[in-house]
Amino acid sequence: MRQEVFSLRGGLWFGTYHLLNYPASYSEPLYRFADFNAGWYASRNAAFQSAVSRASGVKLALDGDLIAYGSSKAGTTELAVRKLSTTLGMSDSDIRRQLEKGDSLAFEKTDLYNKVFALAEKKSGKALPRAILPGIQLESPKITRNLTTAWFAQTRRRSSGSLHGTLMATTQAYD
Repeated sequence: MRQEVFSLRGGLWFGTYHLLNYPASYSEPLYRFADFNAGWYASRNAAFQSAVSRASGVKLALDGDLIAYGSSKAGTTELAVRKLSTTLGMSDSDIRRQLEKGDSLAFEKTDLYNKVFALAEKKSGKALPRAILPGIQLESPKITRNLTTAWFAQTRRRSSGSLHGTLMATTQAYD
């Protein structure tokens, strides 16, 4: 299995599978490229975090992590949402339960998602985006520049023009 995954053919197949094998309601493929690097739904979740920040006044890292995974303790996003609990008419456990859906398309259908965006849009007086590029710093001993998930996604778009262009160029290059 390892040999297949790390072969050119396997890398292309598994990479494409990871990029496309989840339902998402993004308006542009750019957000899938960001999710490829940051995790599924990170772009949608970063937009949600931005809406939470606007509605609550709490500055958040727009990284796409809605809960502190692997912990029952509330993370910064969850704590910011809890500040809105009275306005949202939701308990802490309701908030947690709905934030836990952040790794699926179902999160977009939750009361929490819709109420937070409605509140943030009312405060801002305009429609807010449902996807933004996460602001995650890329770190590795091999990286010597200041690179982010946004940089990664935008270079994929610039180099190909479209998701279709990327896939076609890649498959033609290795046929």
